[in-house]
Amino acid sequence: MKEGNTDSLIREVLAALRDELKAAYSSIRAIDVRVGLEFTGVLLSTGHGGVAYTMVERDVGCLALPHAGTIAGKPAAEVVDMCLSRSPVEAAIGVAAVNALSQKVFEDHPDRYRPSKTDVLELIRPDDRVAMVGYFGPLIPKILGKSRKVYVLERRPVMDGRVVNVPRSRWGDILSSSDVILISGSTIVNKTLADILGLVGDAREVVLLGPTASMIPEPLFRRGITAEMGVRIVNPEMMLRVVSEAGGARQLLTHCAEKIAFIKNGEA
Repeated sequence: MKEGNTDSLIREVLAALRDELKAAYSSIRAIDVRVGLEFTGVLLSTGHGGVAYTMVERDVGCLALPHAGTIAGKPAAEVVDMCLSRSPVEAAIGVAAVNALSQKVFEDHPDRYRPSKTDVLELIRPDDRVAMVGYFGPLIPKILGKSRKVYVLERRPVMDGRVVNVPRSRWGDILSSSDVILISGSTIVNKTLADILGLVGDAREVVLLGPTASMIPEPLFRRGITAEMGVRIVNPEMMLRVVSEAGGARQLLTHCAEKIAFIKNGEA
Protein backbone atom coordinates (compact mmCIF):
# COMPACT_ATOMS: atom_id res chain seq x y z
CA MET A 1 0.00 0.00 0.00
CA LYS A 2 1.06 3.57 -0.54
CA GLU A 3 1.56 6.00 2.30
CA GLY A 4 -1.44 8.05 1.23
CA ASN A 5 -3.78 5.22 2.21
CA THR A 6 -3.17 6.05 5.86
CA ASP A 7 -4.61 9.47 5.07
CA SER A 8 -7.68 7.67 3.72
CA LEU A 9 -8.04 5.86 7.03
CA ILE A 10 -7.63 9.12 8.95
CA ARG A 11 -10.37 10.73 6.86
CA GLU A 12 -12.67 7.84 7.76
CA VAL A 13 -11.95 8.47 11.44
CA LEU A 14 -12.67 12.19 11.07
CA ALA A 15 -15.93 11.48 9.24
CA ALA A 16 -16.97 9.06 11.99
CA LEU A 17 -16.27 11.70 14.65
CA ARG A 18 -18.39 14.25 12.81
CA ASP A 19 -21.24 11.75 12.57
CA GLU A 20 -21.04 10.85 16.25
CA LEU A 21 -20.75 14.37 17.64
CA LYS A 22 -23.15 15.99 15.16
CA ALA A 23 -23.86 19.68 15.98
CA ALA A 24 -21.42 19.68 18.89
CA TYR A 25 -18.52 18.96 16.53
CA SER A 26 -18.25 22.56 15.31
CA SER A 27 -18.59 24.15 18.75
CA ILE A 28 -15.78 22.30 20.56
CA ARG A 29 -12.44 24.10 20.82
CA ALA A 30 -8.88 23.09 21.67
CA ILE A 31 -8.02 25.12 24.76
CA ASP A 32 -4.51 23.82 25.46
CA VAL A 33 -1.86 22.10 23.36
CA ARG A 34 1.45 20.71 24.65
CA VAL A 35 4.17 19.15 22.50
CA GLY A 36 6.44 17.13 24.78
CA LEU A 37 9.48 15.01 24.04
CA GLU A 38 7.55 11.74 24.25
CA PHE A 39 3.90 12.66 23.84
CA THR A 40 1.78 15.52 22.58
CA GLY A 41 -1.35 16.43 24.53
CA VAL A 42 -4.53 18.32 23.63
CA LEU A 43 -7.19 19.52 26.07
CA LEU A 44 -10.65 20.37 24.70
CA SER A 45 -13.26 22.84 25.91
CA THR A 46 -15.39 19.80 26.86
CA GLY A 47 -12.79 18.86 29.47
CA HIS A 48 -11.60 15.82 27.52
CA GLY A 49 -7.92 15.21 26.80
CA GLY A 50 -5.98 13.09 24.36
CA VAL A 51 -2.37 12.24 23.62
CA ALA A 52 -0.30 11.04 20.70
CA TYR A 53 3.32 10.06 20.22
CA THR A 54 5.61 12.98 19.33
CA MET A 55 7.77 12.34 16.28
CA VAL A 56 10.88 14.37 17.12
CA GLU A 57 13.49 12.82 14.83
CA ARG A 58 15.81 15.58 13.74
CA ASP A 59 16.46 14.07 10.31
CA VAL A 60 13.07 15.34 9.14
CA GLY A 61 14.30 18.93 9.22
CA CYS A 62 13.11 21.89 11.28
CA LEU A 63 10.31 20.89 13.65
CA ALA A 64 9.23 24.41 14.64
CA LEU A 65 5.67 25.31 13.64
CA PRO A 66 5.24 28.74 12.02
CA HIS A 67 1.80 29.08 13.62
CA ALA A 68 2.92 28.11 17.13
CA GLY A 69 1.12 30.27 19.66
CA THR A 70 -2.13 30.27 17.68
CA ILE A 71 -3.29 26.64 17.89
CA ALA A 72 -4.89 26.70 21.33
CA GLY A 73 -8.25 28.38 20.98
CA LYS A 74 -8.92 27.06 17.49
CA PRO A 75 -12.00 24.94 16.78
CA ALA A 76 -11.22 21.28 17.40
CA ALA A 77 -12.51 20.59 13.88
CA GLU A 78 -9.52 22.54 12.52
CA VAL A 79 -7.01 20.99 14.89
CA VAL A 80 -7.94 17.39 14.04
CA ASP A 81 -7.31 18.16 10.37
CA MET A 82 -3.63 18.45 11.30
CA CYS A 83 -3.65 14.63 11.28
CA LEU A 84 -3.21 14.86 7.52
CA SER A 85 -0.18 17.14 7.71
CA ARG A 86 3.23 16.03 6.46
CA SER A 87 4.71 17.79 9.49
CA PRO A 88 5.24 15.12 12.16
CA VAL A 89 4.56 17.64 14.93
CA GLU A 90 1.32 18.86 13.37
CA ALA A 91 0.26 15.25 12.79
CA ALA A 92 0.83 14.44 16.46
CA ILE A 93 -1.29 17.43 17.53
CA GLY A 94 -4.05 16.32 15.17
CA VAL A 95 -4.05 12.73 16.40
CA ALA A 96 -4.05 13.88 20.04
CA ALA A 97 -7.11 16.00 19.26
CA VAL A 98 -8.79 13.03 17.56
CA ASN A 99 -8.18 10.96 20.67
CA ALA A 100 -9.60 13.70 22.88
CA LEU A 101 -12.77 13.96 20.77
CA SER A 102 -13.04 10.18 20.84
CA GLN A 103 -13.05 10.30 24.64
CA LYS A 104 -16.16 12.48 24.47
CA VAL A 105 -17.81 10.05 22.05
CA PHE A 106 -17.13 7.13 24.39
CA GLU A 107 -18.61 9.09 27.29
CA ASP A 108 -21.67 10.18 25.30
CA HIS A 109 -22.43 6.67 24.02
CA PRO A 110 -21.48 4.20 26.79
CA ASP A 111 -23.81 1.47 25.53
CA ARG A 112 -22.28 1.49 22.06
CA TYR A 113 -18.67 1.88 23.17
CA ARG A 114 -18.27 -0.67 25.93
CA PRO A 115 -14.59 -1.13 26.75
CA SER A 116 -13.28 -4.67 27.00
CA LYS A 117 -11.46 -5.96 30.06
CA THR A 118 -9.19 -8.03 27.84
CA ASP A 119 -5.45 -7.53 28.30
CA VAL A 120 -3.14 -7.78 25.32
CA LEU A 121 -1.40 -10.80 26.85
CA GLU A 122 -4.70 -12.70 26.84
CA LEU A 123 -4.68 -12.55 23.04
CA ILE A 124 -1.42 -14.50 22.83
CA ARG A 125 -1.47 -18.28 22.86
CA PRO A 126 1.42 -20.66 23.62
CA ASP A 127 3.85 -20.94 20.71
CA ASP A 128 2.30 -18.04 18.81
CA ARG A 129 4.60 -16.24 16.42
CA VAL A 130 4.47 -12.65 17.66
CA ALA A 131 5.55 -9.64 15.59
CA MET A 132 5.92 -6.24 17.20
CA VAL A 133 5.90 -3.10 15.01
CA GLY A 134 7.54 -0.63 17.34
CA TYR A 135 9.34 -1.66 20.49
CA PHE A 136 7.25 -2.24 23.63
CA GLY A 137 10.08 -3.09 26.02
CA PRO A 138 8.03 -3.69 29.19
CA LEU A 139 5.90 -6.27 27.36
CA ILE A 140 8.82 -8.38 26.13
CA PRO A 141 9.36 -10.60 29.21
CA LYS A 142 5.62 -11.10 29.62
CA ILE A 143 5.18 -12.12 25.99
CA LEU A 144 8.16 -14.44 26.17
CA GLY A 145 6.46 -16.13 29.10
CA LYS A 146 3.82 -17.30 26.63
CA SER A 147 5.56 -17.27 23.25
CA ARG A 148 9.04 -18.54 22.52
CA LYS A 149 10.11 -15.75 20.16
CA VAL A 150 9.27 -12.10 19.51
CA TYR A 151 10.15 -10.37 16.25
CA VAL A 152 10.64 -6.60 16.44
CA LEU A 153 10.16 -4.46 13.35
CA GLU A 154 11.81 -1.10 13.94
CA ARG A 155 13.58 1.34 11.66
CA ARG A 156 16.52 1.35 14.06
CA PRO A 157 17.90 -1.86 15.61
CA VAL A 158 16.69 -2.54 19.15
CA MET A 159 19.41 -3.32 21.67
CA ASP A 160 17.56 -6.16 23.36
CA GLY A 161 19.01 -9.65 23.14
CA ARG A 162 15.65 -11.21 24.00
CA VAL A 163 14.08 -10.29 20.66
CA VAL A 164 14.78 -10.86 16.98
CA ASN A 165 15.54 -7.64 15.13
CA VAL A 166 14.00 -7.90 11.68
CA PRO A 167 15.69 -6.06 8.79
CA ARG A 168 13.35 -4.00 6.62
CA SER A 169 13.79 -6.42 3.72
CA ARG A 170 12.11 -9.19 5.77
CA TRP A 171 9.18 -7.26 7.23
CA GLY A 172 6.76 -8.68 4.69
CA ASP A 173 7.83 -12.25 5.43
CA ILE A 174 7.42 -11.81 9.19
CA LEU A 175 4.10 -9.96 9.06
CA SER A 176 2.58 -12.39 6.59
CA SER A 177 3.46 -15.41 8.75
CA SER A 178 2.76 -14.13 12.30
CA ASP A 179 -0.14 -15.22 14.49
CA VAL A 180 -0.27 -12.04 16.57
CA ILE A 181 0.88 -8.62 15.41
CA LEU A 182 1.23 -5.71 17.83
CA ILE A 183 1.41 -2.35 16.05
CA SER A 184 2.35 0.91 17.74
CA GLY A 185 -0.27 3.62 17.50
CA SER A 186 2.54 5.94 16.42
CA THR A 187 2.15 4.45 12.93
CA ILE A 188 -0.91 6.70 12.56
CA VAL A 189 1.22 9.78 13.24
CA ASN A 190 3.99 8.81 10.82
CA LYS A 191 1.51 7.61 8.18
CA THR A 192 2.85 4.04 7.95
CA LEU A 193 -0.13 2.10 9.34
CA ALA A 194 -1.66 1.35 5.94
CA ASP A 195 1.70 0.13 4.62
CA ILE A 196 2.00 -2.27 7.54
CA LEU A 197 -1.56 -3.57 7.28
CA GLY A 198 -0.92 -4.22 3.60
CA LEU A 199 1.77 -6.74 4.57
CA VAL A 200 -0.31 -8.62 7.14
CA GLY A 201 -1.30 -12.17 6.22
CA ASP A 202 -3.72 -14.40 8.12
CA ALA A 203 -2.81 -13.20 11.61
CA ARG A 204 -5.39 -14.16 14.23
CA GLU A 205 -4.88 -10.87 16.10
CA VAL A 206 -3.77 -7.49 14.78
CA VAL A 207 -3.59 -5.10 17.73
CA LEU A 208 -3.10 -1.34 17.57
CA LEU A 209 -1.41 -0.57 20.86
CA GLY A 210 -0.28 2.31 23.05
CA PRO A 211 -1.57 5.73 24.18
CA THR A 212 -1.77 6.98 20.58
CA ALA A 213 -4.25 4.17 19.81
CA SER A 214 -7.16 5.74 21.66
CA MET A 215 -9.62 6.76 18.95
CA ILE A 216 -13.02 5.51 17.85
CA PRO A 217 -12.31 1.99 16.63
CA GLU A 218 -14.73 1.17 13.79
CA PRO A 219 -12.61 2.61 10.93
CA LEU A 220 -9.64 0.65 12.27
CA PHE A 221 -11.66 -2.55 12.48
CA ARG A 222 -12.71 -2.16 8.85
CA ARG A 223 -9.03 -2.05 7.88
CA GLY A 224 -8.13 -5.33 9.59
CA ILE A 225 -7.36 -4.28 13.16
CA THR A 226 -8.89 -6.80 15.60
CA ALA A 227 -8.24 -4.90 18.84
CA GLU A 228 -7.45 -1.32 19.80
CA MET A 229 -5.74 -0.91 23.16
CA GLY A 230 -5.04 2.64 24.22
CA VAL A 231 -5.75 4.89 27.18
CA ARG A 232 -8.49 7.02 28.67
CA ILE A 233 -7.28 10.30 30.13
CA VAL A 234 -8.90 10.55 33.56
CA ASN A 235 -7.09 13.71 34.69
CA PRO A 236 -6.58 16.01 31.68
CA GLU A 237 -4.85 18.79 33.63
CA MET A 238 -2.31 16.33 35.02
CA MET A 239 -1.89 14.90 31.51
CA LEU A 240 -0.76 18.32 30.30
CA ARG A 241 1.78 18.48 33.10
CA VAL A 242 3.12 14.97 32.45
CA VAL A 243 3.46 15.66 28.73
CA SER A 244 5.20 18.98 29.39
CA GLU A 245 7.65 17.29 31.77
CA ALA A 246 8.67 14.72 29.11
CA GLY A 247 6.64 11.88 30.59
CA GLY A 248 6.12 8.63 28.73
CA ALA A 249 3.45 5.94 28.78
CA ARG A 250 4.39 4.75 32.26
CA GLN A 251 4.04 8.25 33.72
CA LEU A 252 0.72 8.79 31.95
CA LEU A 253 -0.68 5.56 33.40
CA THR A 254 0.69 6.37 36.84
CA HIS A 255 -0.67 9.89 37.10
CA CYS A 256 -3.51 10.61 34.70
CA ALA A 257 -4.62 7.75 32.46
CA GLU A 258 -6.01 4.24 32.53
CA LYS A 259 -5.94 1.51 29.93
CA ILE A 260 -8.92 1.14 27.61
CA ALA A 261 -9.52 -1.56 25.01
CA PHE A 262 -12.01 -2.25 22.25
CA ILE A 263 -12.24 -5.70 20.66
CA LYS A 264 -13.63 -6.17 17.17
CA ASN A 265 -15.95 -9.00 18.17
CA GLY A 266 -17.40 -6.76 20.87
CA GLU A 267 -16.79 -9.15 23.77
CA ALA A 268 -16.01 -7.50 27.08
